Amino acid sequence: MTKKNSSSFVCDNCGATYASWFGKCPECGEWNTLKEFREKAETSNNKHFLNSTTNEKAKFLALEGYQKSENDSGRISSGLGEMDRVLGGGFVADEVVLLSGEPGVGKSTLLMSVLATQPLNAKNKVCYVSSEESGHQVESRCSRLGIKTENILFSSQKEISALVTSLEEILKENKIGLVVFDSLQGLYSAEGQGLPGSVSQAKEVLLRIVEFSKNQKVTSLVVGHITKEGEIAGPKFLEHMVDCVLFLEGERTSNLRILRSFKNRFGPTEEVGFFAMTEEGMAPVANPSEFFLDWQEKAVGKASIAVRQGIRVVFATVESLVVSSSLAFPKRVSKGIDAKRLELILAILKKYLRLPTDKYDIYVNVSGGLQVKDTLADLGVAVAVYSSLTAQIFDPKHLFVGELGLLGNVRPTSSLGLISKEAGRLGFTKVHSHKSLESIVKLKAYSR
Repeated sequence: MTKKNSSSFVCDNCGATYASWFGKCPECGEWNTLKEFREKAETSNNKHFLNSTTNEKAKFLALEGYQKSENDSGRISSGLGEMDRVLGGGFVADEVVLLSGEPGVGKSTLLMSVLATQPLNAKNKVCYVSSEESGHQVESRCSRLGIKTENILFSSQKEISALVTSLEEILKENKIGLVVFDSLQGLYSAEGQGLPGSVSQAKEVLLRIVEFSKNQKVTSLVVGHITKEGEIAGPKFLEHMVDCVLFLEGERTSNLRILRSFKNRFGPTEEVGFFAMTEEGMAPVANPSEFFLDWQEKAVGKASIAVRQGIRVVFATVESLVVSSSLAFPKRVSKGIDAKRLELILAILKKYLRLPTDKYDIYVNVSGGLQVKDTLADLGVAVAVYSSLTAQIFDPKHLFVGELGLLGNVRPTSSLGLISKEAGRLGFTKVHSHKSLESIVKLKAYSR
């Protein structure tokens, strides 16, 4: 008995699946992104084969038995302290890590920096698979970064079955610590459907990579593209398949890069790592606050803030420019601060400090290109705007910490002890929080 062919329509942009075709994807709103995929007819013989590929019984052991039977050699250091922090201490032997980020942010450079720090020799090698660059291009980058390449094996093959077969043969004579697949969307499976980068191909390729890593106890680092919305390309199913999802971000105008973990089966997701893009590759940054703080001089429209980045605390300077406006709707320009959050802070200043914020164009910027999403920065942003509007100067070594409530109050924070301790270590002379500024109205008591 033969089962009829079935077809479905999958969006190349978001991965949503539908039974019929639409010109516009109902999920993400993109036009002409739905592609038809047909499943091959399945006979009763095939079904029997899939359901009973072996006569062996499934083995169940106590978890303690599995732990003892596994050859667990512990964590494998990436060689970069900031990356180990995000990973939870390093790589796990059979871990699959998906790394994503904007084009040109430095994903390949970061991975090359990891490979360069591995203890390589004639029998201990790493493999680099590039579906986007030739061997000459990759070797040139290594030369520019000062990376020795004699123990880095390279392949530009794009078919995943051929790659896995070759990797398994290499493992018979050599130890492979890491395998980099750059990138997922450039690889394809001859057994899969669709073009490279399509949803079905991405699933098939990643499935083979995961299977290879688990069977051979090899750490795989997979580079993934992102959509124009800034999300990892493909369905969420891809993120469920891997053990760890990392995202590298940074401003084009700054050499600072931030590595975040959105998923980690073997470690925390609260940690973040900071790197500086240099001529020698990605260099870990021990004190990221030095990129964001401006203590050069006292000035109108400047305030210092504390931001939680995972479980770490980073300090930055907020700058504000307030000028009279001739527009019916004054401008609100913010860089590094959410625009809606800025509107809320301006409304609080207008209500409780009687400031005519609706008559001014207001510009707010966080120095160093830091993107602030932490509400602890509310008080500092309000102080910077207040300073620019009233020409009142605040000491840049005074730190302002606290979330503003709709009643004009400064809310308590559970992280104040950690922030105060770190602020004192860096040289801040005073920390203003709900303890000294329980209400935004108390800003009027400050003088030059």
